[in-house]
Amino acid sequence: MRMFIILLFLFYFITGLRGDWANTNWAKLKKKIAIQYSTNISAWLDRGFVTNLTPVGDGTYVVKLYLTPGETYNFIFFAETDDNPPPGLNPNTTYYDQVPTSGWIPVSTNSNATVIFTNYAWYDGIGTSKDARRVIKVPEVSDGQAVWVFNNFSDAPKPPDSVEAIPGNGEIILNWTPAKGQWNMEEVNVLAGGSYLIYVSNDPATNFAFVTNLPSNVTSFTHRGLVNGQTYYYIIVASDAYTGSEGTVFENKKSELPPPDGGAEYQAFATPNSTIPVYFKVEKINWEVVKQKKYLVWLTPAQFDGRFFPWKTPGRIVKCVLKKH
Repeated sequence: MRMFIILLFLFYFITGLRGDWANTNWAKLKKKIAIQYSTNISAWLDRGFVTNLTPVGDGTYVVKLYLTPGETYNFIFFAETDDNPPPGLNPNTTYYDQVPTSGWIPVSTNSNATVIFTNYAWYDGIGTSKDARRVIKVPEVSDGQAVWVFNNFSDAPKPPDSVEAIPGNGEIILNWTPAKGQWNMEEVNVLAGGSYLIYVSNDPATNFAFVTNLPSNVTSFTHRGLVNGQTYYYIIVASDAYTGSEGTVFENKKSELPPPDGGAEYQAFATPNSTIPVYFKVEKINWEVVKQKKYLVWLTPAQFDGRFFPWKTPGRIVKCVLKKH
């Protein structure tokens, strides 16, 4: 049977949001992949094919595998620490890829990330227990041709589960919980060189201005020099080892509330017979709806039109009123 070479890349694929290099703490971790034939048994370290990923620069890792055209495989990534791990991580510990059970993974026939196939790699529930894994159905292409599958460890990090704002005299204290992944555990790619980005606005229907970028081991910040009697809205974003290494990703962002479906697909379905992506810019915020959505919002760079920008950043919003003194 013909065999097929597939290249799996591990890097932040979202164009315009990823950095040109990853934090050095992330580079200290050894990266592995486990791949399993079919979707009947989920890939893991003790079964299937397990191998190391090779670093090739700029925070990118690659592995070359020989797979069979037309067949389906599931796979998962791992990150391992040694005796001297980065701050926040345990020594000699294996951390695994926290992925969702739905969504597409970009696939191409060239290394320049020009997406050709949009339905050959995806997230799914595998086996009888429906374990979340990455899946690829190897496409039928010409002999010797390579297919490139672009991945980011744990996909994009989720924002903190909760954020609180404590008003003071001309200042607000922000506290938040650590960012967790799809499997409700702290994200290793945030802990190893990631950060928290804070944005603020007096009106959530306008742009949010960047305030600061804090290391991933910090979960509190005091914003001083504020005006008593004003209302402030804050959004906190968790950034992984790629975007977290560069400081602010975008100086200003605009919020879109309520989040479309409150989900990660960034779209609402407009008709009963077809799926049409619709992006909403909300000019009058319904705070009760925001509460129902657990304060989850989606951010778009200020210079882009949110109706058409697909790579929105999830954040957690909080509202705080400073009383007059």
